[in-house]
Amino acid sequence: MRALVVYNNFSGKNKIASKIGYICQQLKTKYAIVECFKSRYPRSIVDHIKASAFDYDLIIAVGGDGTVNEAVNGLMQLPKRPTLAYIPLGTCNDAASTLGLSKNLKRTMKKILNPMSSKIDVFKVEDRYFVYGLAAGSFTEISYDVPHKVKKNMGKLAYYIQGLKSFKDTSTINITLESEDKKIKGEFFLFLALNSRYLAGFKLHRRKRIYLDDGKLRLTLIKKTSKLFNVIDFGMFLLFGELYSHNIIHLASSKFKISSDELIAYNTDGERSTKSSNIEVEVLHRSLDVIISKRVLRRHFLNKN
Repeated sequence: MRALVVYNNFSGKNKIASKIGYICQQLKTKYAIVECFKSRYPRSIVDHIKASAFDYDLIIAVGGDGTVNEAVNGLMQLPKRPTLAYIPLGTCNDAASTLGLSKNLKRTMKKILNPMSSKIDVFKVEDRYFVYGLAAGSFTEISYDVPHKVKKNMGKLAYYIQGLKSFKDTSTINITLESEDKKIKGEFFLFLALNSRYLAGFKLHRRKRIYLDDGKLRLTLIKKTSKLFNVIDFGMFLLFGELYSHNIIHLASSKFKISSDELIAYNTDGERSTKSSNIEVEVLHRSLDVIISKRVLRRHFLNKN
């Protein structure tokens, strides 16, 4: 069997290169061939996986959510996709938390060497793919506006401080959203489409249990009011999730489109994605096999295989 480790040495607070030797050593107890690829430029992981990963049994993404996003975007362009594993060594690691994977390297390696996996939904917008979230509006550029050195020294706190600094620059978006059964038009402080139990390190409370293979995204739209009250609404959403609905619209959708008279900046899985006046998001149901924890398989999958 063959395994490929892809990593971004500048994710999170730690130097990932110092962990790669241990990761490869452990993988060699099970895999006959273990190879590594270090990111050289933005989306180089996408290019490498697209060009060569069809011959592997397992792809291990080491780093933050952006590294996983690149791995997913490479894998989704292959006709036959290897299983994906994630070793979270980034800052927030929302994707890892949703999959039940720990930043404790030894624990996560045990899960990878004694794998439990299932197929998750992947979402497509234009020519890009994402697994846990799409966002537009205020605060959505924080994840890539914070300098790497600051994230390295301060971790999650760097994002929260940047959010406070960005308060005066919050911008709204004027959009029309059309899903299977709803049409919503207006000016919004923030739009989120999530298939995650976590956002910015916060565990989100849901009215209904999140399933990672039910073909749906959970949409949240915060209506524009004043900057102060909008920030309060967003903070309350982080703390109370869908239990808080003042000035917020919550719905679920398996397919939707957004149109606007202006170019809207979107990000996918926390990474800068595209500017567009019209986008369509579709679900690619159970299209990628990923390694997960037993607890997540039991509680957050409709199909246990």
